[in-house]
Amino acid sequence: MATVWLLDENTTIEILGYNLYEFEGSGHYAVFYPLPNGSVKLLKTGKVELLPTLIKIPREEWLRVFSAENNNVLRTQPVPLVIFVNDKGLGFATLRGSKVVLKPLEVPNKPSVMTAKPCPKGYVPEGPRYCVPNDVTTNWVEVLESKTITEPISFIGIRVENNVLRKLEFETWLFFHRSTYAYWTVGLNVGPITVYTKKLGEHFDGKGIDIGYRTPGNIHPEDSVWSRYVNLYVKYQVVVFGVLAYDRYTEKFTKLPVMATYPLEIISEGRYTVEETSNGPKFVEGTKGLWSPFISSEPHYYRVPDSSQVQRIWLSSSGEQTIVYMRGHSSWRFTSESSLSVPIGPGIVKALQETDLISRYPNLAKVLNSISLTFGFHYYSGEQSGFLYSIKGTPERDCYALVYMMKVNTSDYRHVDVPMLLVTVTDGKSPGICDPRTGLCIDSADKS
Repeated sequence: MATVWLLDENTTIEILGYNLYEFEGSGHYAVFYPLPNGSVKLLKTGKVELLPTLIKIPREEWLRVFSAENNNVLRTQPVPLVIFVNDKGLGFATLRGSKVVLKPLEVPNKPSVMTAKPCPKGYVPEGPRYCVPNDVTTNWVEVLESKTITEPISFIGIRVENNVLRKLEFETWLFFHRSTYAYWTVGLNVGPITVYTKKLGEHFDGKGIDIGYRTPGNIHPEDSVWSRYVNLYVKYQVVVFGVLAYDRYTEKFTKLPVMATYPLEIISEGRYTVEETSNGPKFVEGTKGLWSPFISSEPHYYRVPDSSQVQRIWLSSSGEQTIVYMRGHSSWRFTSESSLSVPIGPGIVKALQETDLISRYPNLAKVLNSISLTFGFHYYSGEQSGFLYSIKGTPERDCYALVYMMKVNTSDYRHVDVPMLLVTVTDGKSPGICDPRTGLCIDSADKS
C-alpha cells in the first residue's frame, strides 16, 4: 500500500529525525535557525521544487540548555526563519507546518528620485532604492551579526507633561502565561514585517507573570513631567542578515541589511500588585527577587520605533473622561486585540555599536530605529494571556493623548495595528518638552 503524505500549514511530518517541508511558491530560499550560544545556523538553501524537502532542525540543543539551567521562567524555542527571493522580490516565512507558503512582500518600488538607475539584468526592485537578485543559487544571503541580549525593558508606560491633567486615574495589568506566543519581527529599510503562519508563532513554557499597577483614586501629577514605566527582564535575539543587492542611487553592489528580532525568555515571574503612594510606587503584593519587575520614572528602552503610527486623541477641559482604554486577550488569530509590541532595549544598540556594522551599512541605523519585539496572545492549555491599559482623567485645559501602534504587515498581506502600551498626555506647547520617542528635551515645542 502506498503512503500518502497530507502536508498542511498546521502540522509537521517527521521522518528519521528530519522534518518534511513542501514550499509553495517560487524562487530561492535559505532557512536559518538560532542556537543557544547566540549563533545562527544555516540549515538549508535551495530552489523551490515540486517535490518536498527534508530539513533537520537541531531543537535538541535548546532542550539540553533548558534542562541544564533547571529554572522555570517563561521561555520558548525559536522557529526557523525562511528568507526567500523570487521575481517579485524578498519575502519571509517560518517553518511551523510541513506546508510553507512563500509570498513576497508588498513593497512600493517606484524610485523617489529621478536619478535612480534601473535594476541590472537578473535583479528585481526591492523598494524604491535597492534591487535584489531573482535567480541566484549561492551566497545571496548571509548572517552579518547575531546577538542575544538580557535586560529590563519597559512593557508599559504613561507620561503626563506640563500639568495638563488636574486628576489622573491609571490602571494597567499584564498577564504573560503559556498562552503567550513569540513572533519573528523582520525589519528592513521599507519597514517592519511580522511573520507567522496559521499555527501562530511559538508559545512560551514555564512560570508566568501577572503584574498590575494602579493609582488609588485620583491623583494630581504636579511635576512638569510625571511618568511611570513597568519593566520586565527579558532575553531576546537580534540577527542581522545581509542580502545581496544593487543600490540604484550609488550604482554599486552592496548588502541590504535585514534585521530580525525574536523574544526568547520572559525572565521576570510571579504575581505583583503595585500601588502609587505619596512616596512613589509601592509593591503591595509579590516577592521581590533578582529578576523581579520594577517600576521606574524613566523608560528602559532604546526609543519608540520611528515606524510606529501615532494616534492623537484630542481632550477638552470638560470634566472627567476616559482618555485611553485598551484590552488584549487570547484569540485564534493575530489581531490588534491579541498582540503586543515592545520596543527593543538599549543593550542591542550598544552591542551593535561595538561592531563596525553600522558604519559599514548606514542604512542599518534606520532599521534599528524602526524595529520592535512582537508578542501574541492565543489559546494554549486553557490558559489566558493579555493586558489591560486604562487612563481616566480630568484635563486642566485642552490637550491630547499620543497612542503608539506598530503597523505590521503579516505574511498573508493583512495589516495589523499592534498596540504599544506607551501613552503620552500633553499639550505640546509648554517649555521643557521632551520627545517621548527619544527622551531628548528642548526649550519649547509645538506638537499640534
